[in-house]
Amino acid sequence: MKKIFILTITSLMLASTSAYAVKESKLATAYSATLWGAGIGVVTGLGLAALNTENDEDTLITENRIRTNVLQGFGTGILFGLVFGLFEISGYSNSTDVTTSFNPINDQVLISYNLKF
Repeated sequence: MKKIFILTITSLMLASTSAYAVKESKLATAYSATLWGAGIGVVTGLGLAALNTENDEDTLITENRIRTNVLQGFGTGILFGLVFGLFEISGYSNSTDVTTSFNPINDQVLISYNLKF
């Protein structure tokens, strides 16, 4: 049980360090999404293990189920987070560009310039 607690704390610490990652490259986005996916997977695995535990179950069986669910959630979260991060930096999206028409006779536009000398 201590190992699962340490694994959970470690994954949360790794997820919190992604906020301070260097944002100069696009791979930092994929890295951050992968860490978030791993953290969400661990929490999901713990939740599923808690839901599947019966009242009169042996402790060893419960520990094995928790370990298995946490590791499966961790691996699945990493994979889905990596796919999401790579999709996010790929630039492919289904959204359309918003175009507006401007009629200079009927519309007034205020243009301001912020020049610093």
